[in-house]
Amino acid sequence: DALLDYVRARPGMRVLDLCCGPGTLTIPLARDLNGVGEVIGVDLADGMLEIARKAAGGRSLPVRFLHMDVEQLQFPAASFDAAACGHGLQFLANLGRGLREVRRVLKPKGRFAASIPPSDGPEPNPAVLAFRASFDKRLGLAKSQPELAATRAVLDDIDRFTAAVLAAGFRFAEAEVVEVETSWESAEHFAEMNGSWWTFASRLEGLSDHVRGLVVKEAARAVRAVTGDGPFTTPARAHVVRAEA
Repeated sequence: DALLDYVRARPGMRVLDLCCGPGTLTIPLARDLNGVGEVIGVDLADGMLEIARKAAGGRSLPVRFLHMDVEQLQFPAASFDAAACGHGLQFLANLGRGLREVRRVLKPKGRFAASIPPSDGPEPNPAVLAFRASFDKRLGLAKSQPELAATRAVLDDIDRFTAAVLAAGFRFAEAEVVEVETSWESAEHFAEMNGSWWTFASRLEGLSDHVRGLVVKEAARAVRAVTGDGPFTTPARAHVVRAEA
C-alpha cells in the first residue's frame, strides 16, 4: 500500500514494476490506469511471470509481463512515468547497477518506490515456521546466495539504502521502517500466496501443476494445524524507500 500510494498511478501513465513476481503490485497499478496507459512487469523467474499472466488474464487490464533483468533493462531512457519494486531489490547482485538502470528509464521527476524485507524482521510467526518446515521437508532447503550478501548489507541499513538510491542519480530519496500485520483469510490463502514468493516458488519450478498443488496443500495443512480454521494475522517488517528522478 505504501508503494502504491507514493507511485500514484493515473490514467495515461506508463509504469514499470520491477521484480514483479506474481503481479502483486502490477495488477493494482494497472487497475489505477482505468484502461488508459500501460504497466509493464518484469522478472527473471518464468514461473512468477506465468502466475502473473494467469492472474491478469481476462481482466482487460493494460498490462504486459516480460522476462527481463533489472540490471539490464531493455527500454529507452526516460520511457516511464513511475516505477515500483515490491520485495525484489534484495535479489540484485549489483544493487548500484540496478538502481542506475531504474533511474535511466524514468522521466524527469518520475517517482520510484521500493520495499524490501530486512534481515532483522520480527520473530517468525508459528504459521510461517510451519509453512517453511513443510516446504523444507518435501523439497529441501532453499539454496544459499552468498553473492547477494553485499546487497543485503546495504538494504538492511536505512541510511545506506537511501544513500545508494541517491548515488544512482535520484534527486530525492527517503527511507523508513514500516511495521504491518498481514491478514489471511485461511491457511489455504496463506499457503497459496506464500507459495508464490520466490524463495518457495523457485523450488516448485519444474514440477507438474498437480505436484505443485499437492505441495502447497500439504503446507496449508501444516499451517492450519497451528492457526486453526478461519482468518489469522502475521507480523511483518519492511524497509520502504521513496525517490524521485
